[in-house]
Amino acid sequence: MIAHVQPLDAMTSAETKSIYIRDLPLPLDTMSHRDPLATSMSFHLPTILQLRCELVNGSGVCNVITSDGHLKLSAIHAEGVQAERYDKRKPIPRNTKNYTIPFMTTDPIERPIPPGWQICIHPEGCLYYYYDSVVDFHGYSRKIHVITQADLVHDEVAETIENLAKLVYSHAYQYSSFPVNVDLVLELMDVGETSTAGYYFVHHENRCLFWLHDFDATGILRECCGVTELSHMQIELEAQYWKHIDLFPHTSALHSQVLQQLQQIIRFAISDCMTSEVSAVCAFSIDVLKNTLDLVKDVNVENDWVQSAHDKCFIARMMNHFRHCQYLNYHGQQGARLSRDQTVHGDSYEERSVMMRCLAPLLFNAPYEHVRSLHKLYVDSIVNQLDWRTFVQKLNAEMQEFNLLATVLLSVNVGFLAIQSVDNGRGHSLSQVASYVSVISSFGSMLLGVNIARQSYTRGPDMVDNAQARLESLVHPKHGLETLAIIYSLPYALLMWGMIFFVLAFFTECFHHSSAVPSVPVSVAALIVLVLVGWSCYTLGDSVERVHLSGSVLTAVQWVRDLPRWMVRSVSARMPGYISEAE
Repeated sequence: MIAHVQPLDAMTSAETKSIYIRDLPLPLDTMSHRDPLATSMSFHLPTILQLRCELVNGSGVCNVITSDGHLKLSAIHAEGVQAERYDKRKPIPRNTKNYTIPFMTTDPIERPIPPGWQICIHPEGCLYYYYDSVVDFHGYSRKIHVITQADLVHDEVAETIENLAKLVYSHAYQYSSFPVNVDLVLELMDVGETSTAGYYFVHHENRCLFWLHDFDATGILRECCGVTELSHMQIELEAQYWKHIDLFPHTSALHSQVLQQLQQIIRFAISDCMTSEVSAVCAFSIDVLKNTLDLVKDVNVENDWVQSAHDKCFIARMMNHFRHCQYLNYHGQQGARLSRDQTVHGDSYEERSVMMRCLAPLLFNAPYEHVRSLHKLYVDSIVNQLDWRTFVQKLNAEMQEFNLLATVLLSVNVGFLAIQSVDNGRGHSLSQVASYVSVISSFGSMLLGVNIARQSYTRGPDMVDNAQARLESLVHPKHGLETLAIIYSLPYALLMWGMIFFVLAFFTECFHHSSAVPSVPVSVAALIVLVLVGWSCYTLGDSVERVHLSGSVLTAVQWVRDLPRWMVRSVSARMPGYISEAE
């Protein structure tokens, strides 16, 4: 359950209010008749002078007036803190170094930290700080828990964080429904020329993040469209909570019940993957799930609590993954996605474009197979990691096979052209021209196959984020990923055309200036092989391909039938006088 904090009437006003640092806020039971934003605080803040809160584009933004200028206080989420950690790391100067170790250095090295703060080292290696204190607000003792990954070693940074935390807590305690024993995360950010402090509160009991103003959660909810229910958003808020635990494992405690819940989720995911090839529970394979279940059983629990920060990160990452998958699949909502190839918005992309219908016969209906595969792995703008890896591996294997066959065909054409009776020096025979076209088709198949395989290897089969962005840029509102399906079909189609033109060159040379004795058995053998190949392709092809083939043939016949009419119309539009005189 998420504790939905209802803001006071004064907070919902578009009118700008201010908090001046002069007097302490009154107790909750004595301040109901006063404007909370006009209430003041009494503790000494040497740098922060004023807090001005206002609604900007539906989201709460607070301008903190300091002695040095303005500091914006804005709501963020756990992924925003993660982006600050991974994308905006502090560079280490290359030329600044000191390799001297003082003599008799045997005691543990203690890092310089401000008073009242605790330094924590994440299992990945980054630093963050934790502040746990009791602040007296007008005779009422209030606990504050602050987490930040700002560099507190610099001058006045720790003081700014402490004063800003007290300011936010004093403002938060004016809500009658504000919960106790919550954590406050503060992140100092530079947005352009403006200094910004991002914040969010963590409610451990309800496993959620919350804010003091209406929060625009587009950054964490944008992967799903049609999100209207708060119960749906609650799932992603819990995923953000587990993201927070992963970022700051030392500042929270995990009960053993979380392990039991995770084991139940993994066991169900394994059973779902065993009984369904399109399970939507998670993006892991059954082997990964089994290994994860064994790791969960090895987690050390002391007195019903998980003690190790490494185990907390492991549990939090798994829970974040499962909760985020539930959010993407509209878990608990009407029309929830029950298999990962289902669309919840009705985007079937069954209508085929004119380009697809015309090019499909020339490409031997290969685009239809690719477009079905692409639409199964790209559903509602979501790419499943497991399906994408399987598709890329299959595609790379096909490209390697096509390149090998194209190389063999190229060698055969070169040997065929080396025959003296074929290459008479003129280069005008039908067999020579057909062999030349076969060579060009082989080259095209190899070049396209190498290019597609190179892009797959460069991006990697596991780079789902890059794949999602690329597929989103190529998708058509009505026809889906037809363009990409046609591109993936070109190496196969060019290889087939190369074979056809080589066979044409071969039979042309066989029947050229040949008597009836060798021509008859060759013709009979060719006819038998052609019938067997056609019968096999028709029998092995599914009903969908047959429908597409018949539709493509009808479209081609209609185009050929209407071609003279279009030519007459085009000529009459350009030379009306000539047509009238001719009539």
